[in-house]
Amino acid sequence: MKMGRIYSMTGYAQALVPGLTVTLKSVNHRFLDLRWQLPAELEGEQANLEKRLRASLRRGHVDIRIQFDGGDGEPGTAAMTMNWSLVETYLEAHATLSARLDLRDPPRISELLRIPGLWIAAGNDGAASAAAGLLPDAFASALEQLQAARLGEGEALGRDVAQRLEAVAQEVGAIANHRAALEAAQLERLRARMQELLAGAAVNPERLLQEAALQAERSDISEELTRIDAHLAQCRALLASGGEIGKRLDFLAQELNREVNTMLSKTTSAAAPGLRIAELALGLKAEVEKIREQVQNLE
Repeated sequence: MKMGRIYSMTGYAQALVPGLTVTLKSVNHRFLDLRWQLPAELEGEQANLEKRLRASLRRGHVDIRIQFDGGDGEPGTAAMTMNWSLVETYLEAHATLSARLDLRDPPRISELLRIPGLWIAAGNDGAASAAAGLLPDAFASALEQLQAARLGEGEALGRDVAQRLEAVAQEVGAIANHRAALEAAQLERLRARMQELLAGAAVNPERLLQEAALQAERSDISEELTRIDAHLAQCRALLASGGEIGKRLDFLAQELNREVNTMLSKTTSAAAPGLRIAELALGLKAEVEKIREQVQNLE
């Protein structure tokens, strides 16, 4: 079958430019969850970068790591110095609060060292500015690689799901072929049971038909087969449309599983047709579980 563009939520990408490394890694998540690691010199770029990410991705936990080397060629090895202005501001605020609240505790070194932005790269303002200029293109390159990886895996998952849907359809067809035999076996079983209860007395044909109708209604699996066919058609349509289909396919897989369970509960007869239908339904259930495992990886 022809499929649309289907994306997995798993992927990895890295873009390298002079002075800068952009790494993107994504895994499964119910929503779009972004986790950033940016050097202080480039934090001002985060808002614009996040807009680009949200325009391209719909779901997944994404780790975004941007490393700035400060111009010496090795990411993360730029010379660092303490932001004394920030330290002085912190100490002044601490003194003001202590005086106002009548506190006597001195500031702790461990608290000072945890101040965000305490360490800054020394003497690399020009390099930071250059890196900020290169960042948009580097980020775009990494995002393009990530999407290509997610697309490749998503298409592979889509093909697997499509094959399993066809396997389910074949199982459903086989089950449908056994329906008439199951109904006949259940009718004969009911006739024998009624004769046993009546100790060999003649069975009232009208009463037998009433009981047979009631039993048939309880054990009829035609509705389940019809709904399964409808769910399969919806799954195929979603694969053909592509896009953000993971949640909807997961829901349909749950519905398929529910119909199979109902079918199993209705075919508990020990008669050969009932046992065969139960056997086929168990195989169908295994395929549906595999489908659900796969679609939970899709965006």
